[in-house]
Amino acid sequence: MSTSGAGAGVAIALVVMLSFLPLNHSQANLVEQTCQKVTYHDLCVSALRSDSRSSGGDVKGLAVIMINLVKVNGSDILGEVKKLIPKASDEVSKKCLGLCRDGFGGALNRLIPEAMAKLESGARHEAMLVMIDVGETAIDCDACFSDERFGPSRGPPPFTDKDHVYFYLATTARDIIGIS
Repeated sequence: MSTSGAGAGVAIALVVMLSFLPLNHSQANLVEQTCQKVTYHDLCVSALRSDSRSSGGDVKGLAVIMINLVKVNGSDILGEVKKLIPKASDEVSKKCLGLCRDGFGGALNRLIPEAMAKLESGARHEAMLVMIDVGETAIDCDACFSDERFGPSRGPPPFTDKDHVYFYLATTARDIIGIS
């Protein structure tokens, strides 16, 4: 298992372990009821239960928590990408890592704050559309390594597992925004 795979495994294990933290009954029900309506139910439950803020509030608050989890995950990926760029040994990898850096940087600095602002203003549909763009950041990054846009395929990036989690979290945030 690669280092990034181990890191993703540790992160997922941590989320699963933290999912056993107690919430009061009504908040546990809110998390469960909300997560029943999203694409990635198990990830939703464990991610929200790992954050103590989910023990109070409403569905909109759960959406804010999930967006913040996307941001944390994206920051982790961006940090890894920035470390890999100077180590890239070929032009295709350098270009793809640059595309990933720019994509995650844009998501973190522009798209996620935009989604949060739209959610806070009540523009749920627009916030959902922005979260789709946020999730597509990971898809575009992964695709660059496997398609031949800059040259022969290099296979998936070393952080592909983290990209997948990021996409699942962004999709879950989008789903929760839709029901908030």
